[in-house]
Amino acid sequence: MAKKNQDSVERLSYSVQESAAMIGISSRMLHEYIKDGSLPHFRLGTRVLVPESELKDFITSRIQAAAVLPSPQQEDKQ
Repeated sequence: MAKKNQDSVERLSYSVQESAAMIGISSRMLHEYIKDGSLPHFRLGTRVLVPESELKDFITSRIQAAAVLPSPQQEDKQ
């Protein structure tokens, strides 16, 4: 997931807009996750940044949570 810019410097954090685009949600939804504490972030001046490691952990936790929930077909069989 880490991107490198022209000078081959690995990025450690991303803006809200970049983070949202990387995981396929709107910036508004990402702000909601930040606001409710689901996605850790930090401020650098006026910028809100999401560490790459936190973004990966967030995605992993969402995948694990989805794997625990029964699918609609499983619910119908019960």
